[in-house]
Amino acid sequence: MESKSHKKQRRKYRPLDVKTWFEGFLRLIGWILVIVLSVVTGGLFVFYEIKVLNRHDTDFRDMYFDQRITNDVNNEYHKSFLLAEQCSNPDPVYFSGQTALFPYSEPVGFPPWSGILPVCKPVIMIECTDIRTAACNSTRQALYDAVGMALIPGTPYINCLRAGRVRVGAMAVPAGRPISLVAYQDEGNPYDTLVINSPFEINGTQIQEFVDRVAAAANSNNTDYVQPSTQLSSGIYLAGVQVVASLDKLREENRELRAVPPWTVVSNLWPWPGMNKRCENTGTFAAYYITGSANITIPRFSLAHPDETVITLTVAGSSLLLGAWRVTPAAEPTLELGASTDVTVSYLSGVQVAIGQVPLLGPCGGWQFSPDPNDLNLTYTAHWTGSLADLQAGTSFRPIVNQVVTVNVLDVAAPRSFALPAYGGMYYIFGAFGMAFIWLVSNSLILFIIILVWWNIRSNKGLPPIIYRYMKKYRGW
Repeated sequence: MESKSHKKQRRKYRPLDVKTWFEGFLRLIGWILVIVLSVVTGGLFVFYEIKVLNRHDTDFRDMYFDQRITNDVNNEYHKSFLLAEQCSNPDPVYFSGQTALFPYSEPVGFPPWSGILPVCKPVIMIECTDIRTAACNSTRQALYDAVGMALIPGTPYINCLRAGRVRVGAMAVPAGRPISLVAYQDEGNPYDTLVINSPFEINGTQIQEFVDRVAAAANSNNTDYVQPSTQLSSGIYLAGVQVVASLDKLREENRELRAVPPWTVVSNLWPWPGMNKRCENTGTFAAYYITGSANITIPRFSLAHPDETVITLTVAGSSLLLGAWRVTPAAEPTLELGASTDVTVSYLSGVQVAIGQVPLLGPCGGWQFSPDPNDLNLTYTAHWTGSLADLQAGTSFRPIVNQVVTVNVLDVAAPRSFALPAYGGMYYIFGAFGMAFIWLVSNSLILFIIILVWWNIRSNKGLPPIIYRYMKKYRGW
């Protein structure tokens, strides 16, 4: 009997070849979950943006608004600090280096500062053939008394009622011209003159009346800043030693603000000016500070006499007491060892302070140190490490001679840097759009996939296709 081998025919592959609706549901459960999750996730994104991040959006907008309405103050008040530095007394005899009649150099004279009030106070120049002669010095003494200043550079005003209204200076003129006091409101334009015929018999009342007339002629609103007795950088003393300092730039200017991404991406959808261009009146000017150093003598250190370790910092007539030495724990306490009995003794090596203008206190006290502890930063360098018991037993250290201490003087009214916080609200809207796209594509395709599953179920059950009524070969069914 012959046996015939029959090859088993391989069934043709059909996608989603299922026999029951339950089996088809199991095959499509992942797809269905994608649709459901896209709807739920998109809805949560929108809900979170509307109900929660709407407050962030309001804060974001309010920060823009607050910056715009306060930006003038943020920028303009720093000019008083610059004027106190650059509008000096151009008398080379007693104020070395302060020779500019009216400073037109950066940062005061050029934009953005030039169009902002105040301006330098008027200056009274002593015009002599030789500004160092006895006759010129006699005139200088009378003028300085009339404006409340002493003939000692770096000293405070001696008459706070008459001080700070005008500046004083001296310049040499050709021979043959009499000694004169000439008032200038701006460079090259004298507007009042007093000729001194008898420099050794000067009428002090006449000088005072001239100073009053010059001060009254100037618009007080245009010169409304506190004029120190000497420029700020020349009036800094640490432990009685003058600090060699100069004006320097602390921060660069910042451009006007523009919305951070992704706001800029949707500028065409919501054409708010802050999105598609920079928002007016939100930029900040450059900030300046005074920096320098002084070689001082760090006083003797003894734990038994802490008062002897205090030194004085003076800026524009205001004084601040600083500790020349500091005692700190040598190590942080730990859970295993507890607090250590070793300490580190350090000496002062750097000072950073901030000063501010207080016009109500007048010219003598118009510049004060900031009371904010964050504006005072002292730097110390380690000198000795040992047991606290040794210090208590009398260990002391000799004075340190010629110790270089850096000094930085900042302005409390300097323009503060402003940056908008990171705002991610739009990312949730973008996410909702993405979820809507996934739902649209998935939901559209699943309609055809359900028809395919239905087709395969009927085929596997031996039933005609779902469109059999429209096919010729199934007529009569």
